[in-house]
Amino acid sequence: MNSFTGKRLLALVRGGDYAHAGEEEAIDRVFANLPKRSDQWLLDVGCGRGGTADYVRRGGWGRVVGIDRDGDSLAYARSRYPEVAFAAGDVREAPRLLFQRFALVYMLNAFYAFEAQREALAALRQVAEEGAELLIFDYLDRGGFQDDPLVVNGRSIIPHPIEREAICGKLAETGWKLVSTEDLHREYGHWYAALLSRIEARAPEVIAVEGKESLDHLRAVYRGILRKIERGLLGGVLLNCAAV
Repeated sequence: MNSFTGKRLLALVRGGDYAHAGEEEAIDRVFANLPKRSDQWLLDVGCGRGGTADYVRRGGWGRVVGIDRDGDSLAYARSRYPEVAFAAGDVREAPRLLFQRFALVYMLNAFYAFEAQREALAALRQVAEEGAELLIFDYLDRGGFQDDPLVVNGRSIIPHPIEREAICGKLAETGWKLVSTEDLHREYGHWYAALLSRIEARAPEVIAVEGKESLDHLRAVYRGILRKIERGLLGGVLLNCAAV
């Protein structure tokens, strides 16, 4: 669901320009213990249609820049949220594309889609201030998911979930240190059950916008994710990291 069309349908179903689990409830959870400072810069990685970046800005956490490689979604974000700055490009190009240094870098259900996760983390370290924080809110392979992945219409839906044994090494190799983890398995189950209910409630609108095939795809993706969560193969996690 990382295409422009997919993000647009998710925004329709979620009732806001979000493409991550939990929408505003999840943002509040991720940012609950972070100081609000109008003078600090925050980087939203994989910002999509810009809803999360604007929610963070309006919440008073600081000045926000979003980066995403989907130019169509960024064109929408720039027109819809003019008080947020947006940069178009691959996250690995962040040092070339961005001129600020950031006190906080965050990713909400974006990291799993990165083929080159180490390179992405290294690039983000280059645009982070000394002592900056990195928050990664994402899918967690709880054991067995890689052996039984979710594939819909021949495509891997969650290609690179976080693996506990591998993530510390990736962080350490790229200038980050894992400070704490918070397991969100129960919350992910709740959020995806709620999302499936919303899909059914808004099915006629989805069909009107993109057709029955798109509705069937949405159902298959999010029913599949929920089943993996219920089987204990997949969950959610919040990683709090620090620049070193």
